[in-house]
Amino acid sequence: MKVHLERTAVAVATATILVIGSILWRVDSQSRVELETANAHGQSDRAMLAIEHYRRAIRWSLPASAQRLEAVSALESIAAELETSGDPKGALLAWRSLSGGLASTRFVYSGPSNARENANDQIARLLAMDRSAEIDANLSETQLAADHRRLLSQKVSPDPWWGTLLLLGMTGWVGALVVLARRGFDSAGRFQWSSARGALWAALVGFVSFTLGLIFA
Repeated sequence: MKVHLERTAVAVATATILVIGSILWRVDSQSRVELETANAHGQSDRAMLAIEHYRRAIRWSLPASAQRLEAVSALESIAAELETSGDPKGALLAWRSLSGGLASTRFVYSGPSNARENANDQIARLLAMDRSAEIDANLSETQLAADHRRLLSQKVSPDPWWGTLLLLGMTGWVGALVVLARRGFDSAGRFQWSSARGALWAALVGFVSFTLGLIFA
């Protein structure tokens, strides 16, 4: 029995490593493809297409990867060039793509991103320069920029911690129910409290974790 459990554990661990490895490989390779496509568009002076693919490269990238750093730098350069050439809307799109791309790749332990903070500063500044809305007529550019920056600083959902708790809780809940179905009943289908007790408690804990994550994420 012990040997069987050890073999099962090794098989599960191996399968888990293979799955995680394949996912990481897929993410990294897709980020490289998007970055190469963005660079090609940038060299052909197709700034809008380059911006879109740089944003995708960031969204696909792994934390602190070379692709992410290159895409961030490229979007910053494109934004500056577009604004200098008299295209503030294009520059705004580039800064928004940079901020949105970084926000979409947040990790549980991710700290503040200087690149995203700078992008939000530039977004607020460019939005404040647009005086087309009548509601903003009585506000100074400084006031408008501060208002936009405050909105950009609001918390982005879902919260990584609660989102992680939600996923772990759901996994534990479903897994415990599977164990309960296999070990909580005898061959005649009668419920066995002694065998089912652990699985029931695990299912309860998983359900509570899932519910809390669902509420607060």
